Amino acid sequence: MPLLRQKLHRTQDECFIHAHGMSDHQLHQLAIQARERVLAWTGLGTGAGIGPTPTLAKLGSYGAKRVLKTGLCNLMSPIDREQLLALTPVGEVWGIGPSLTARLATMGVTTAAQFASLPRHVIEREFPVTVLRTQLELNGICAVDLQGNDGPREMINVSRSFGSRIETLDALTAALVEFASMAAGRLRKQGSAASAIRVYARTSPFETKSAPYAKTVTVPFAQPASDARVFAKAVSQAARSIFKPGIRFSKAGVLLMGLQPASAMSQHDLFGYDNTSQDRLMSTLDEINSRFGRGTVKLARTIELAGPRTRPESLSPAYSCRLADLKVVF
Repeated sequence: MPLLRQKLHRTQDECFIHAHGMSDHQLHQLAIQARERVLAWTGLGTGAGIGPTPTLAKLGSYGAKRVLKTGLCNLMSPIDREQLLALTPVGEVWGIGPSLTARLATMGVTTAAQFASLPRHVIEREFPVTVLRTQLELNGICAVDLQGNDGPREMINVSRSFGSRIETLDALTAALVEFASMAAGRLRKQGSAASAIRVYARTSPFETKSAPYAKTVTVPFAQPASDARVFAKAVSQAARSIFKPGIRFSKAGVLLMGLQPASAMSQHDLFGYDNTSQDRLMSTLDEINSRFGRGTVKLARTIELAGPRTRPESLSPAYSCRLADLKVVF
């Protein structure tokens, strides 16, 4: 077991082990030992899945708990994989969320087996590359990096649904500026700059008292930028174009596009801003927020954000890091 710590990859509530070179019998025994040790040390039951890819291993865990109900499922055999894929709803596949499940349903795809057999050109045309990677994984081809080293993102999106509807221009602008500031932080973290920003907002699709409303505005930059102040100015202009009196916005967001390395050569605007000074300022802001907590220093425009964006009663208890959330047993 100590040797496996070097190949252990943890997520929020599970872990993956790379066990190359082990036989099916060895994998089976390892899974049994891991389940027994977790039960003995924590009193928690677990499901163990064995597969040639992380996605199939996670699917095996689902099969162990929901289909076989034995606590262990080995999907190294192609025949066993095909049988479980045919029994598994596509929404249970790792990486296929509710929106993708609904979209696949319109294409007649309801099971994991149907999704795995879709033509590759259809996946490439209709879905992002992450969905293609999931399909490859279901077919036994490793395409997910558990280390999370997928390289710089090609686009950065930050969006939120509001806990209470936004009905004023100031509140909408403040929310969008905060989203832009968050996106700028992620952009600088990966060492990139953006060529344009897309701003969008909409009403709730379940609104019955008024007609649905949604609008998107794209603002290009004269030169690639990573300065939160530049993004704030752009989204403030976009907010004035998006806002309409009487509209109750339920969701908004920003999307940074045209990303490129911050060090890449680009044509600068003769009357543009000074990259050197803005880089120093943003680096200082990132360092302060990293040391003292996110939001310690932020753009003043975000202070006007009215009301919470999420409902506190919907938040999950933080059992692992907040004593007040622990259950009391008498």
